Amino acid sequence: MRINHLHLLLIIWWIGAAVAALALFVPVYSQYLIVGAAGWVTMCAATGLIIYEIKRIKAEDRKKELTEKG
Repeated sequence: MRINHLHLLLIIWWIGAAVAALALFVPVYSQYLIVGAAGWVTMCAATGLIIYEIKRIKAEDRKKELTEKG
């Protein structure tokens, strides 16, 4: 079940990357900053959540291994 969340976070990360890339084509500088910042904030937030989710999955796997062995 956790893998599905990880896939969703990866999709959100790529959406943020696409938005940040699309900002390069915005001709008005103030709008460029807004769109670019939105893309980068989305990517950074998704990166943090991906790292957190991977750590949580590893912790659950360790816990599962300990209960199966002992």
